[in-house]
Amino acid sequence: MDIEFNGIIPGPLAEFVTENSIWNSTFTFTQGNKYQIIAPSGKGKSTLVGIIAGTRGDFEGNLLFEGQNTHQFNPMRWSQWRAQECSIVFQDLQLFPKLTVLQNLLLMNEIQNAHSNNDSAYIQTNDTLLDWAKQLGIDSKMDVVVGNLSFGQMQRVAILRALNRPFKWIVLDEPFSHLDAENSKNALQLISSIAANQNAGIIVTALDIRFSIEGFTPVNI
Repeated sequence: MDIEFNGIIPGPLAEFVTENSIWNSTFTFTQGNKYQIIAPSGKGKSTLVGIIAGTRGDFEGNLLFEGQNTHQFNPMRWSQWRAQECSIVFQDLQLFPKLTVLQNLLLMNEIQNAHSNNDSAYIQTNDTLLDWAKQLGIDSKMDVVVGNLSFGQMQRVAILRALNRPFKWIVLDEPFSHLDAENSKNALQLISSIAANQNAGIIVTALDIRFSIEGFTPVNI
């Protein structure tokens, strides 16, 4: 499923739109490809994520998924989009701080069971989740309450939760901002591997060029 931006201008950014930008232009994110948006704070990275997620509607222009205009989407269609087609890691992570790491991950299994036509298709076993956590260096934290973790550890939990579901797109808003180079590399390898298995596209935002990722198509904002 391709994502097309067609003349989109976010209300809060209307006066700041420039010519060489995804805003007020036509741009297609093609499923299966990888994209990165690098820009300082205030340029609209989180706004773009919110528009794709359907949590923001304060924009002019049209957002199309495989040619279908999202202005026609009702709340149920947006819910389906977020449950089965687009997995998102928001900047604020939206984890459950009073639950353990494992409980946060298993909760996604329960939610997916409620939305999937094939309940077992994307449900990962505890062993698989533990293996993923080991790859990200947080396997020893599975029984720790999320609110007691560092922000970098919470980012990795949010990434694992986003991967533990079906998706055609995974969209991550500054997911490595509190990770060192090694942990960022490991997380990116896991994300890329699982996305490739699902023929899914990846959109990642970052604050500056230090977080530039080789092999990702840059998108101006």
